[in-house]
Amino acid sequence: MKNGSNHQSIVESLREYNLKKNIKEQLKIINPLLGKKETDIKVHLMHALATGVMTKSELDFLEVKMALGRMCLELEQVLDNVYIAILFYDSEHNNVFHGAGPSIPVEYSDFYNVINEQGMFDENCCSCGRAIYTQEVVQTDIGTSTLWTKFRDSVIEYGFKSCTSIPFFTDTGRLAGTFGFLSKRPNNYLTRDEVEMIQEKVSMFSFEIQTISDRIHEYTEVGNGRLTI
Repeated sequence: MKNGSNHQSIVESLREYNLKKNIKEQLKIINPLLGKKETDIKVHLMHALATGVMTKSELDFLEVKMALGRMCLELEQVLDNVYIAILFYDSEHNNVFHGAGPSIPVEYSDFYNVINEQGMFDENCCSCGRAIYTQEVVQTDIGTSTLWTKFRDSVIEYGFKSCTSIPFFTDTGRLAGTFGFLSKRPNNYLTRDEVEMIQEKVSMFSFEIQTISDRIHEYTEVGNGRLTI
């Protein structure tokens, strides 16, 4: 995609966002551009703010999502054959929310919506459910682990065959969610050194993690169960 086309896509996406306020749709355009240095997304976001397409609060939140997306891309460059998805956890309603996953189709996040709507999230809900409930690193083979029995077909549809889930926390000590490291190879697990490297990297994004975790906490406190982040 040429740089001019990138700019046009961002502008069109921002206009669409102004109509629907759908961050998920916005990320469909922005995610593929996060790793492209020649695309100055910031310029277009500031123009959107100046022209009233989005508010300062919306802009700040989108930039937080973009920062987490870039972190995922940086980790994917140094890890072998993994695709990263960040899930945030709402302990009040036992729901999970998409945080970032720039290399994974945005539609994959619909999987989490089904889990929330049907009240299926528990310690036996995939690697991430077990990681959240035990607050420990969990590694599973999607094709054989009983944790994936109810969800195996939905995930294999995207080609994923193994998953490592690493829980993470806010600066205040609240369980914030889990990182899912998905691989298209069976039994492709992370080493202890890789897990420690990831945890150190995550600590550098404490502001972004705290921001999204606080947003979820604030929304759920007032009973907004339809939060989309």
